[in-house]
Parts: sequence; structure tokens; C-alpha cells
Amino acid sequence: MLGIRIFYGGQPLPAAVGQLEKTVPADRTYVLYAGREVAGWAQILKHETGQYELAYVQIVPRYRGKGYGRELVCFALYEHPARQIYCLTIIPEFFRKLGLFTRADYPSFVDHSDPECRLCEPAKCAALLFAKPADLVRYGSEQKLLQKYEQEIISGRNFMGSEFSAANEKTWTYAENIYFLEIDDYLFLTAYPFAAEPFGIICPYRSIPDTALDKYFARLRELGIRRLAYVNAAACRLLHKYSGAGGLKFQEDRANFDYLYKTGDFAAYAGARYADKRNRLKKFLRNNSGGEIIQYRPELKEKFFNFAQTRFTTMGVDVISEEVLRLGLEQNLYQGFMVKAGRVEIGILLYSELNPRTIIVHFELMDAAYDGAAQFMNNYLGKLLAGKYTFINREQDLGLAGLRRSKQSYNPYRLIKKYSVDF
Repeated sequence: MLGIRIFYGGQPLPAAVGQLEKTVPADRTYVLYAGREVAGWAQILKHETGQYELAYVQIVPRYRGKGYGRELVCFALYEHPARQIYCLTIIPEFFRKLGLFTRADYPSFVDHSDPECRLCEPAKCAALLFAKPADLVRYGSEQKLLQKYEQEIISGRNFMGSEFSAANEKTWTYAENIYFLEIDDYLFLTAYPFAAEPFGIICPYRSIPDTALDKYFARLRELGIRRLAYVNAAACRLLHKYSGAGGLKFQEDRANFDYLYKTGDFAAYAGARYADKRNRLKKFLRNNSGGEIIQYRPELKEKFFNFAQTRFTTMGVDVISEEVLRLGLEQNLYQGFMVKAGRVEIGILLYSELNPRTIIVHFELMDAAYDGAAQFMNNYLGKLLAGKYTFINREQDLGLAGLRRSKQSYNPYRLIKKYSVDF
């Protein structure tokens, strides 16, 4: 699986990358991973002139010809906060194929007489420029729009879908490059995810006038976006009433359905449908002297991250999930606990409030060698939240057969349906 890590400023880079910095310091280095192996890298440099430059784009030979260079460059350009980024290259056709660059005059930091510059081929050097559209505002970069989104659109509305979780948006915007797009005083979202096509998101308004939707779809087309994602049932009803609905194609996005459970069901494991869970819980308690719970506290973030990183490596999970977890821990977005059996750390569970009735589980990781650990963790979570929250949202199964079986085995109260919309 592909993933990207970002190294800021002078942070040490992986040995496989080596030392890239020369006379101009790196602002950010983007390292591409295939599984746990470095597959490529790129840097965005910040010149003394205040201008930014995409440089040192490299894909390891054995990974070339797979489109990885395109994914890496697109991610870096949309992730970096600079609105304009130059690229100096002797192979401009590669970057033009991305559809992101226009030919530009040489920026003021270029000096073709510089010895380092002479090592290349100045006569063939082309200056290209990537400029983000002025109406796209990176999520979190402008306080006024962020406040409008969180307080006027999200706060107090009992939305149950994980795509409108404050914690998820503050962490997964790293991987999906989420931008605000304001039209007629309505906020919409666009996203430029890693290794996937860009998409739009309809924010959870109760109604949006056709004139605003007309402008939104027109703008998405101009941006090269042809798809809406994470469309919930309420947004579907809104779009079906839209005068341009005839040009929209709706399709269930089963892999992104959220699983919603009753807190009381986890706390009690009552009845025949939870017989297997009760039996495995009893087995775990008998074999592990009841287990030990360590409540999460900010000073324990390194302990929790190290456990998760070990599990991710064992499971072959991409490094993006690690980065999302790290961001969430650094911003103190999670509550949760760790489970120990004797002196051995065997599991962690991290969650946050989705709305006043519901929590959302972001990470649930355990050592599969300890049978019943998952049942113990979810039972403890139910007891911990009983009387405080009614529902537990355990997010999607991502279309993975094993994960789907596991989530279904806990007898969800209902599934939060999601749709994709092509136009």
C-alpha cells in the first residue's frame, strides 16, 4: 500500500533518501512509501525571496512506470500551504501531463551562472508554475471559514456520519487535502486525496438553493472534479430536489457505510445474539486475570503511538494511518485507554465525541494472539460510556471482507448509508 510521510525543515530524512538539501533549505520533504519501503521523494524549497520551488522529485527505479511520480507531486502541491510553487525542469512534458503547471518567467531566485545550476543543462531549463485557485481555502487555514463551518454548520446538528467528525477533519485533511469553497454564503468542500481522484463534499445544510448548487457544480467542473463523495441520506434528499438532479448519477458507497451500535449493547452483551461475545470475554478474563486498563492521558501519547506503530507494521497498514494517529495525538483530539495482560501491552482504543449522543472510535488495535481482547475492549468501552452517550460509531469497513465480518458480528443498531454521485 502507498503512503506518504512529511519531514519538516531540517528533520533527519530516512537513510534511503540521503541528504538532499544543498544551498536552499527544504521547507518540507515528502517521502513516498510502498508498504514500509521508500519508493520516492520530493521537496518543496523556500528561497530567500519568499518564493517556493518543487525540487528533487525522484522515484526509486524499481517503482517507476506506475504513476507514483504523479501521485507524489500532486499530493505535495495541494498539501503545501503556498499558493504558488515554481518548478524548474529539463523535462517539462512530465509536469505538463499532470495538468497542473503553466509556463512562467524565471522566478527571481534563478541564477543560471550559479555552479550548482551549471551542473544541470541551463539551456534546456524551463520554468513552470503551479498556482492554486484563489477561491480554494485550505481547511483550517482561515479562522473565519473554520468558525463558520464548525459553529454554524456542524455544531448542534446530530449528524451521525464519520465524515463530519471534527477530529477526523483535523487529521484526515492531511491525506485528503480538504479545501473550503464558499459560494453565495454557502460552504462546500473539495478534496484532493493522495492516490485518488479529487471529489466534492456537500456540507450538511438542511437546504441549499438551486442557484448555489448550479454554481458549485459549474465550479467543480472547472476544477476538473466530476464526483461527490460521502453523500449521506440527508444530502441525497437535498440533491434529488435539485433542478439539475437529472444530470446526477447516485450509487451506494457500501465500503464507507458507518456502523452504529448502542452503547448499552456493548456494556451488557445481553441475549443470544451476543452469546459468542460473552463467551470470549469470559475466556479473556479467565486467562488474563481480568486484564488491566490504563486511561489515556496526553503524557502517554508516545506510549500509545509506539504500540500502534508496532501493530500497523505487523498488519501491513500504510504509513498514512500512522500520520493521522500522530496528528490526532499531538492535537489531543482523542480519549481512550490501553489494555495490558500482566506486563504486556495488548491493545489500545481511541475515540472522540461525534455529537452529544454519539462517540466515534478512530483506532482500535490489539494483539490478535490474545483471544477475547477485542470483546473485552468493546465491553469496557460500553460500560465506560453508559449513561453519557447512546451510540458508538465504529466507522467504515473499507470494503475489507474480514473487517466487515468483524463489525457485523457486533450486531450494529443500523448502518449509516453513504453514496457517491457522478456528474
